[in-house]
Amino acid sequence: MLACLALPSLAAEESIPFFQPPNTPYLNSPQLTLDSSDFNTISLKIKANQAGSARLMWANNYDPQFNQAKSVWFYVKKGSHSYYFNLPSQNPNWFGWLKGLLVYPENNLPIELQKAKLTSGGWLTNLLSGWQEYWGPKGRLVIGSTINLIPSSSLWGRSINLYLYWATALFFGVAFILNFFKQRPNKKKAQTAVAQAFKQTARQTLILAIIFWLGLTLNSDYNFWQIFKDHLGRYAGKTLAQKRAVAYGQEYYDFLLFAQQKLPQKPVEFGLISSNYAPELQARIFLVPHIYTADFQNQSCQYLLVFKPSQEQLATLKNYASYAILNPSAFIMKRHTIK
Repeated sequence: MLACLALPSLAAEESIPFFQPPNTPYLNSPQLTLDSSDFNTISLKIKANQAGSARLMWANNYDPQFNQAKSVWFYVKKGSHSYYFNLPSQNPNWFGWLKGLLVYPENNLPIELQKAKLTSGGWLTNLLSGWQEYWGPKGRLVIGSTINLIPSSSLWGRSINLYLYWATALFFGVAFILNFFKQRPNKKKAQTAVAQAFKQTARQTLILAIIFWLGLTLNSDYNFWQIFKDHLGRYAGKTLAQKRAVAYGQEYYDFLLFAQQKLPQKPVEFGLISSNYAPELQARIFLVPHIYTADFQNQSCQYLLVFKPSQEQLATLKNYASYAILNPSAFIMKRHTIK
C-alpha cells in the first residue's frame, strides 16, 4: 500500500529523441539498449492540429519488430498535450531489453512529438495513465469491419467490468456482516438473523448491480454517439470510393485499386508487407476473391504487395521479382518461377 502511494522516483529517467524517416507516417527513436524493468512509464508531449488516434509501439531483444502485440492505442487531442502510459499494466509484453520506440499516427494524422521521456512513475502518473486508458480508443472504437464489436473500457490493463464484479462482491460481503450484526442476534435467533441479513443484503446488492448496469449502458451509449459523430463528419455525402479513400488513406486506396487491376482475374494467394500499421485487413477485404496469406515466404504465395516498405522488409524479398509498379514505394512482385 505504501509503495503505491510513493512519490514518483527520479532514479530512472531517460529523455528519448524521435525523428521521422523520409516518406513514412511514423516517428522513430534511435536504437536503444535499456532495461525495461528500470522504466514503467512513458510520457509523450504531442502537438496536433486535429484530433485522432495513434499507437505507441516498441521493440525488444525477444521481438525486434514493431507490431500490434507490443503497442498501446491512444487518442490524440487537438493542441499540445501530455500523455502518460504505465506500460506494464497496459500491455504484458513490456519486458526485456528495449531496442526502440515508435509512434504511429493513424489515418495520416499530422503530429509533432515535442518531448518523450521514460521514467519510473508513481501514483500520479499511474492515475493519469489509468484515466487516459479508460477514455482511450481501446474501449471506445469499433474493432473489426464486419461486426460492430467494441471491447469493454479498460482501466490499468483490466476490463472495467472486472472492477465492478469485485466491487459488487465486496459490497455484498460487507453489507451482509453489517446487516447481520445490526440485528444484535442471540444464539437462539442466529439462524433467523442470517436469513434476514441475506434477504436484505441481496436486495441492496441488486440495487447496486442495476446502478452499475445503467452506468455501463450510458458508457456504451456514449461510445456509439462518439462513433456516430465521427463517421457523420467523415463519410456523410461521400461516394463509396470517397469513403474508402477516407477509411484506407488515399495513397493506400489508390494502391489497392492498382492491385485490383494488375492481379490475375482468377483467385490467387497474395502477401503484403508495409511499414504502415496493419494494412492487410483492408487488402483482405478489398481484393476478394484473391486470398491473403500472412506467410508470404510460403510457396503457395505467388504475389506480394509492397507498400512503403522499410529497408529491413525489402531485404526479405529475394524470392520475388518485379511484376507491376505504381510508384517507387508502392508496387507488386511475383514469386520467381522454379524451372
